[in-house]
Amino acid sequence: MTTPIPDDPHTPRPGQEDALSTPSGMAAPTPPPPPPTPSHVPPPGGFQATGWEPERPQGLAITTIALTGVYTLVQVAAAFGAQDATDRAKDAIESGSTQTDVTGSVTQLLSAVIGIAAFVVLALWMTRIRSNLAKRGIRAGGPPRVEWWGWFVPIANYILPFLGMKAIARRKVSVGILLGWWIAWCLVWLTSVGTYVVSFSGIDFTTGEYTNPDALDALVPLIYVATVATIVSWAFLVVIIRRVTNRHLED
Repeated sequence: MTTPIPDDPHTPRPGQEDALSTPSGMAAPTPPPPPPTPSHVPPPGGFQATGWEPERPQGLAITTIALTGVYTLVQVAAAFGAQDATDRAKDAIESGSTQTDVTGSVTQLLSAVIGIAAFVVLALWMTRIRSNLAKRGIRAGGPPRVEWWGWFVPIANYILPFLGMKAIARRKVSVGILLGWWIAWCLVWLTSVGTYVVSFSGIDFTTGEYTNPDALDALVPLIYVATVATIVSWAFLVVIIRRVTNRHLED
């Protein structure tokens, strides 16, 4: 006598189709594609997972360091000739000569041209760093594009460029290094203002004549101070550029 085996409720009977199975002859539905990922948001596993990441602006960094270094060298060269240039200016005033100091004029022109070029590449480097941070979903903060216009706002230019640099260098460079760069550069600006004050101090404004050429002697120590401050500022700037360039793509 054979004992019947009870039916398994999970086993379909012949001819019976599973309600969840795909009908014969029909393809399984294709799941919808995942929503696109914004380009500035890192994919799962980081940018390395897709073989793409923002590039470090090494070329701009090297160019910025080089141009600001050349500008510093020009200031050093001018400082070595500061005493002779001052003596020539005093002699010209006392003799009533209107002859132009060619050496001083060339040095000033060279300093201006190199200074403008150095400013442009520094601003381009800062812009690229800010752009790379944005691509990684990091908002640098600070005034937008301050690296371009912040230098030209009277009085506020003593703080705005520093805020721009601090925004892109956060957690990559210490505040002490940032202040070392910026305080030294502000000292350069202040001594520059001092040279104008000294240059006009020898003028008798009632007659319009330069009656006190010896007042120009104060220019020499001001130029020395400005040169030392420029060297210090550049040294800190090199550290900032190198560290931010190498570390801004790290978490």
